Order: sequence, then C-alpha cells, then structure tokens
Amino acid sequence: MSRTSAKVAVSLDPGLLAHAERLRATTGESRSALVGRALRLLLRDDARARDVKEYVEAYRRVPEGAQDERAARALARRSLAAFPWNDE
Repeated sequence: MSRTSAKVAVSLDPGLLAHAERLRATTGESRSALVGRALRLLLRDDARARDVKEYVEAYRRVPEGAQDERAARALARRSLAAFPWNDE
C-alpha cells in the first residue's frame, strides 16, 4: 500500500464478501486492490452514464436538421461503396 493511501473500514454483506474473496483468490489481488479496482470501474461507468445523459440531452436541444441527414447519407454511401459487394 502506498503512503498516499487512506485506510477505510467498510461493512459488507457476508455473501458479497465471500464472493469477493473467491474472486480475489483467483486474481491474486489484495482486498485493497480488489476494492480499488471495483471502485474505479464503478466510477468509470458512472462517468460514462453521465456523459451519455449529457449527450442525449444536448441532442434533444439541438436535433439533426435536413442538411445533417443529407450529409450523413452521402457519407454512408461513400463509405459503403468502398466495400466489395457480392451480388449473387
């Protein structure tokens, strides 16, 4: 544990702790490393969910217009034209 780490005490459901201990046994991680990894994943997923929510809200405020749709269709046609198609 690095000097910049802080100690915390947590209470866990016995089943959750047992599951975490089984996982820890297979990964070789310490409890601290496992909890740290779980928190990093949770925080990453939470940040992603917030980003998606902000994106959707912004898209609702400024939806695509006809010009955007035409540009997207033209790009799709050019992109798909690069693929060899089997017309059998």
